[in-house]
Amino acid sequence: MTETPGRDPDVLTTAELATKLGLSPQTVRRMANAGQIPALKTGKDFRYSWQAVREVLRQPHHPGETAHEPPEPKKGAGYRAQRRARTGAQNQTTQEQVSQE
Repeated sequence: MTETPGRDPDVLTTAELATKLGLSPQTVRRMANAGQIPALKTGKDFRYSWQAVREVLRQPHHPGETAHEPPEPKKGAGYRAQRRARTGAQNQTTQEQVSQE
């Protein structure tokens, strides 16, 4: 990794963090968007603090618990499809329960 003068070596680009973690840049971006790793959005990309990312990844994982509130879901075609899928799955489960009684 080549350092540019005046740049903090702790601050990494998506590609640099992906290389350090052995992941693809796309996976790192997905983790940042999901709030799984701390990131600062800079235009279209992110910047990451290596120290902050390491601290988060070293913490034990407890399913069902989140370190912070999840972001508000984006309202768009994907959001509506997910909502329909969840509602449809719940309605189907309810219908199955009624038919079993």
